[in-house]
Amino acid sequence: MVKIGITGSIGSGKSFVGELLRERGFRVLDADRQVHELYRDSKELRAKLAEFFGEACLTPTGVNSALIADRVFADDKAREKLEQIVYPYLTAAVKKFFEADSEMSKDSAEVTDAAKNCRFVEAALFSRAPQLVEMLDELWIVEASENVRLHRLVARGLSERDASRRIENQRGACAPELFPGKRIRLLTNDGDRSCVESQLEEMLR
Repeated sequence: MVKIGITGSIGSGKSFVGELLRERGFRVLDADRQVHELYRDSKELRAKLAEFFGEACLTPTGVNSALIADRVFADDKAREKLEQIVYPYLTAAVKKFFEADSEMSKDSAEVTDAAKNCRFVEAALFSRAPQLVEMLDELWIVEASENVRLHRLVARGLSERDASRRIENQRGACAPELFPGKRIRLLTNDGDRSCVESQLEEMLR
C-alpha cells in the first residue's frame, strides 16, 4: 500500500485534485472533513476544546469556527494548543484509514491496480503534524500563485482581509524542504482543468 499526502497552501486547489482522484477510483481521506466529524462526534475532544477555548466554542454539530479562528489567527500559542489537542485524534483516524480493508472489490475490472494499491490523505498543514508525515511514502504539493489563491478564497465568500490573513498564516507551511526524506511531487493548479488532469495522469503513471 502506497500512502500519499496531498497538500498545498489555502486556495491552491488540493481538494480539486482529491476529487479528480476519487473520480478515478482512488480512496482519498479529506483531513479537514475528518476533523469536523471529530469535532461533532468525539466527546473527549470536545471536552478538551471547551476546557481551553471555553464552552462557547462548541455547537451541537461541531465547533464555532469563527470564534476559534479569531483566537488562533491572533495568537500563535492558541494555534499551537489547538493543534496539540486535535492532531492526536486526527492521526489515529488517518492510521485507521490506511489500515482498513479496502472497500473496493479487488476483482473489479473497473478499478485499476494503482487505485487498489494507493491511498491518499488530503491535508493543509502536514508540516505541523509530523506524526502524519511519518506515515506517508510521498507528498504531492499543489501550487498556485498568491493572486489566484486570493481570488478563489474571496469567491468562496471570505472577505479580502480574511483571505489575506489565512494566506499569511500558512505562508511557507508547504515548502518541500519541510519534508526531508520524503519523495516530493509538485502539481501546478492555476485554473486550467485539462492542465491539472494532464499532470495528474503523468504522476499516476
